[in-house]
Amino acid sequence: MVEARWKFPRLRELAVGVHAVSWLLACLAGPAAADTEAATPPKSVTLDQLLTLPSALPVESGQRGGLTRAEWSGRFAEAEAEVEAAQADLDASLDKLSELVGKTSNWQVGAPGVQAAPSEKTTVNYGLKQEIQRKREDVARAERRLRDLIVEANLAGVPEEWYKPQAPSQ
Repeated sequence: MVEARWKFPRLRELAVGVHAVSWLLACLAGPAAADTEAATPPKSVTLDQLLTLPSALPVESGQRGGLTRAEWSGRFAEAEAEVEAAQADLDASLDKLSELVGKTSNWQVGAPGVQAAPSEKTTVNYGLKQEIQRKREDVARAERRLRDLIVEANLAGVPEEWYKPQAPSQ
């Protein structure tokens, strides 16, 4: 018979100690703890069940998350208006840039070896490009705020009809 040799004797002592402690805890718990664990099998919960809210939440006071339907609708209307305003502002700046680019020429004439001085239109384009970048960030910030509000409403159990516009019935 081949005898197993441990390279690390302290590790063997640790393993024996852990086994002894677990056996001692099982003895102290007694047969009652083992019976209850065996008698009731754990319930299985799917991921879909964890990620969805119950469909029938009781409405005691007409409020969800501490706000009424009108307050939720107002918050969503404000967030959507902010997104639309930021997008319209960005579109106006993009139109202004495309108009400026269409009028300017990229050709600069100068003596060979002499660097041409930057024109007035180049600095205008640079400033406009920086403005467009800021406005894109504003649009992204407004869209992020709207997404956060949707998540907040979902966590508070707000029904979608409180904040999503209803399709006109025909």
